[in-house]
Amino acid sequence: MKHSTFEKAAKAMTCSLLLLSMAAHTDLAMAFGFGLNHEEKVVTVYDGLDKKIVSTAAGNFKQILADLGLSLSSYDKYWTSSEDVKDGSIMVVERAVPVTIVTAKNSRIIYTTKQTVQGVVNEAGFDWRKMMPIEDGMMKVSQGMQIHVVPYTAKMVNRTESMPIHYRKWYDASLKPGEKVVVEEGIPGRRQVEMEEFVSDGKIIKTTEAYVKVLDPGIPGIMKTGDMEGTEGIVRIMNASAYHPSDGNGYGITATGTRAGHGTIAVDPRVIPLGTKVYIPKYGHAVAADTGGAIIGERIDLCMETFEECYKFGRQNVEVFVKY
Repeated sequence: MKHSTFEKAAKAMTCSLLLLSMAAHTDLAMAFGFGLNHEEKVVTVYDGLDKKIVSTAAGNFKQILADLGLSLSSYDKYWTSSEDVKDGSIMVVERAVPVTIVTAKNSRIIYTTKQTVQGVVNEAGFDWRKMMPIEDGMMKVSQGMQIHVVPYTAKMVNRTESMPIHYRKWYDASLKPGEKVVVEEGIPGRRQVEMEEFVSDGKIIKTTEAYVKVLDPGIPGIMKTGDMEGTEGIVRIMNASAYHPSDGNGYGITATGTRAGHGTIAVDPRVIPLGTKVYIPKYGHAVAADTGGAIIGERIDLCMETFEECYKFGRQNVEVFVKY
């Protein structure tokens, strides 16, 4: 069937109108943002200590770097919190730094973004089961540092050793900051330790504790310090006298209802509350459990076991270590 010239012209005109209509719709869509992905996202970019918060319509993270003018060397890396650019995405740029790997045979410089010494050693291709860094594997990597890698063998060793003496600290306002005075020496404890020793060239280069068992906790020492942090109480200078349990009513019963004896002291409750634990050098640990008519203000009365001890002690100023 043949089409007339008029029919051909009509079809051509229809196609032209369709094309014009499509173009008009496209222009409107572009003008109003319909059908196009121009939505901007807020992305946080970290480059070392530099932090940038950007609003971007970029479709990928490389474009964001380009827009910010951040160039990467062939060793630099970056990682992102999401595969695609999304609102709230985080991008972290890791800058490679040069470090020197030193072995018995040679030394070489490598560029790395690893954060720890052990990470650099692993990245450099050393088998951690045979080679290890002399430096602490968890040490933070810094530009230009040297990492010494050596062959090693490991063995388990059991030993019994003394433990450092623990000191209970009391604040003394008369001491300068940083000043410490040992009042009573402690006794070190003992512990059983299973150690893993790492040996290189006949020398122990590193040890780690695999198992520890305390055999004897020891006895803590007592120390005065001019620093308040970490202290159990405060040191006060007080005037002390001594009394025998049979003094007073003769029954040896304290104001708190307990039986008086060595370790019981009488106090002014307005100064030291009843029930407070204290320590007095050359007397020992005690509890504020009694009162007395003459015990007012900065005075205390120490209970002794014998009259002879009371006479010998008499009256004197003493340091009283009062718990907070």
